[in-house]
Amino acid sequence: MISVQNHQLRSSGNRLFFVLILGVFFFLGACSPKTRVLKSPDHGGGNVGGTLPKEEKPEITDKEETAEDARRAEAARNSVTLVLPFQLDKIAPHTLSKEDVNRSAIALDFYQGFQLGLDELAQKGRSFSLNVVDSRDNELHNQSIARSEDVTNAALIVGPVFPKEITTFGTHRSNKKVLQVNPLAATKARDFNLPNLVSLTPSIDVHTKAMAKRVAHDYKTGDVVIIYNTSDNDGKQFLSGFLSELKSANSSVQVRSVSSIPQLNEQISLTGTNLVVAGTTDRFQLRSFVSNLEIKSSEEFYTFRVYGHPLWDRIDFSIYERFGDFQPVITTESHMKAWTRAAKEFKDQYYSLYGVNPSDYSYKGYDAARYFGNLLAKYGDDYPAHITKEKFEGLFSTYTFDYNEGWGFVNNAVSFKNYQGSSFQLK
Repeated sequence: MISVQNHQLRSSGNRLFFVLILGVFFFLGACSPKTRVLKSPDHGGGNVGGTLPKEEKPEITDKEETAEDARRAEAARNSVTLVLPFQLDKIAPHTLSKEDVNRSAIALDFYQGFQLGLDELAQKGRSFSLNVVDSRDNELHNQSIARSEDVTNAALIVGPVFPKEITTFGTHRSNKKVLQVNPLAATKARDFNLPNLVSLTPSIDVHTKAMAKRVAHDYKTGDVVIIYNTSDNDGKQFLSGFLSELKSANSSVQVRSVSSIPQLNEQISLTGTNLVVAGTTDRFQLRSFVSNLEIKSSEEFYTFRVYGHPLWDRIDFSIYERFGDFQPVITTESHMKAWTRAAKEFKDQYYSLYGVNPSDYSYKGYDAARYFGNLLAKYGDDYPAHITKEKFEGLFSTYTFDYNEGWGFVNNAVSFKNYQGSSFQLK
């Protein structure tokens, strides 16, 4: 399951065109609360929380100059390089198309959110230098930029985004002491095998483990857990290792595994609750599965609780009259509570700057900047030693990291959504 997906052009497309045109020629390389410096992603740089250009400076005292030197030194220490797939090399500025905007939307949204996060820290007195590099979604180009000065001298690298880029970039970096953040891809960290990688998006095995613990917690004596196996890839990935994780969480659980509707009907129990775990996202299989539960619950006094794949959040279950009766639960990486004051303020600020509402990628960029920017500001070069100790609750993301010597830091923070009304919602 990969979280990075193609964006559709949003209704405020003209504003995106305007922002992207700026990106082609200049792009925002740095900013302060008062001043923004526009530079190309391939030559980005500057101070976040920096100063006015020299020609605009009023005369300053020795004391003020000392403070400015300190800010510059702090910015140099807190050097962040963003490596994102803007793919500006594929854009012809005079014939800019919707395809060009869509192709760069993921990178643009994440970048804009990240910039706002650093701005927020800068307004609190912190200083950073931010370099923005276009990865071009090109493996050969990633080999080159992995050895570039901006990457070699960075205190933190965020990106690239797509799995092949991440692997190529990570294996060709000359300075492997610096952490590389995988900001969006939900690929299992062990598949990258990069010891200094920080994976922000929980992979499917993290969801599986969390769901197994949830089912074990909900289980009561007399209940039965039924694992409904299907042949589709999402179903197989989600249920891989589920049984062992369930037994590890509660060894007394009574479990039955089935792979068809007739087998399911043979194993359901009239006594206790049937805790049915299904990983399929196939529409046809889901229709057969849910319709069967509706029929069985109307025929006899069966009690069902359903636990599903995180991608069920994207499926319309309102076509099933009794789906909500099964108290469906799914895992989710999103902790987004749009009704909170902080979320509303960010959305308003983002819209006022860019003319569009933030996407999930915007929120993720904002959260990543706040978390890692704060770690850099607090601990300097020693910040990696605090990643497993410092938990974080952002607008969209929550971070709780474990460390493995083979594949780095893995975020294990997922939440649960319950089906209410006609959709899955956070409690």
